[in-house]
Amino acid sequence: MDEELAYFTEPKIAKIHHSLQYQYSEPVTLDPHVLYLHPRKSSLLSVQSFDLRIEPQPVQISKNLDPEGNIQNILFFKEPTDFLHIQMQAQVETTEFNPFDFVYFPFESKRLPMRYSDSYLKTLSPYLGLEGVTSVVEQTARQLASQVQYETSAFLMLINEFIYKNFAYEIREEGAPNTPEFTLLNRKGSCRDYAVLFSALCRTMGLATRFVSGYYTGAAPVDVPNQTHHLHAWVEVYLPGGGWRGYDPTQHEVVSGNHIPLAASCLPEEITPVFGTYRGAAISTLTTEVFIERI
Repeated sequence: MDEELAYFTEPKIAKIHHSLQYQYSEPVTLDPHVLYLHPRKSSLLSVQSFDLRIEPQPVQISKNLDPEGNIQNILFFKEPTDFLHIQMQAQVETTEFNPFDFVYFPFESKRLPMRYSDSYLKTLSPYLGLEGVTSVVEQTARQLASQVQYETSAFLMLINEFIYKNFAYEIREEGAPNTPEFTLLNRKGSCRDYAVLFSALCRTMGLATRFVSGYYTGAAPVDVPNQTHHLHAWVEVYLPGGGWRGYDPTQHEVVSGNHIPLAASCLPEEITPVFGTYRGAAISTLTTEVFIERI
C-alpha cells in the first residue's frame, strides 16, 4: 500500500449543541422516552464530554447499551406537562482517515454478488434483510452493478453518485423513511430516504448494510466555524477485509472523518434520536436546533 494512501491526520475537536423543544397545546402525560443522542465511540472517535439536560426533570434516567451496541437513555416522567425540552451538549475528537486503505479478504469479495463466509452470515444476517427490495429496486441495482462489471467498490461509489446527481434533496425533520421504491420512482428524498434506498440497492447484491444516524460536520467553509446543522443519516456497508465502511449519498462522500455517528442499526426506526409518546388530546409542535463548533 502506498504511503500516500495510508494517511491519518491530526485529530479534530467538535463541540455539539443539540436542542429539541416539544410544546403541547395542553398538559399531557409523557410515556417513557428513548433517546439516541450519545455519540457512538470507535477507534476513530472518542467522547471527551457529554451532558444531557431534560425539562421537566425525569424521575429516572436509565442509561443502557442496546442489542447493537448503541448508547440509549430512557427517560421516565411522572407529572403532567405542557412542554418537553431536551438539550444535549458533547465534545468529541474525530480523526480523518483514508476510507480506501484496506484490502478485500477473501480476495473474491472484490466482485459481486457478495458471498460472506458461513460464520459471517450468522452475525450479519440481520443486516441482509430484503424488506423493501422490490423488482424495480432489484432491476436498478443490477443495472448499476453491470455498469461497473460487478466490482464491489466501484458499485458502491456509483450508487453514491447515482443518488447524489439524480435525486432532489429535501429536509424532513420528522417521520419514518420512505420506502426504497418510493424514493427511487419519485427521485427525491431526505438523507434517511437516501440511506434506506442505498441499503436496499446494496442488499440486492448481497451486501450487509446498517443505517446510521448522526451529524455531518464537513459542509461549513473553513472560515465559518459555527454553523447551523441538521440531524443526518448515512449507510455503513460491511466489506470483508475492511469492516464497516460508511457511504453518504446526500453529500456524495465516503465517510472519512466528517461524520459523527449517534447510533447504527439494521432497522432505521429503532434508532430515532428521540422516540416517545404522550397521553392526552394535545397537539404537539417541535422546534429543533443543532450547532456544531469545530476547533
